[in-house]
Amino acid sequence: MARERTITHGYRLAVGWEKIGRRPLTPENARDLRAHGYTMVIAKRGLFDSREISLNQVAPPN
Repeated sequence: MARERTITHGYRLAVGWEKIGRRPLTPENARDLRAHGYTMVIAKRGLFDSREISLNQVAPPN
């Protein structure tokens, strides 16, 4: 079973990348971040696996 991704940074068009509080990448957290103006996040799983993920896309079911 794969570990869930943890959000570490968020991207806003006006500001660029900024460090945000660590939280799991869930549909609820994605909606909350979109409501605050974020369009992308960097989400990590483990030590070396990090990805830029668009918050505008529908989250796949695990």
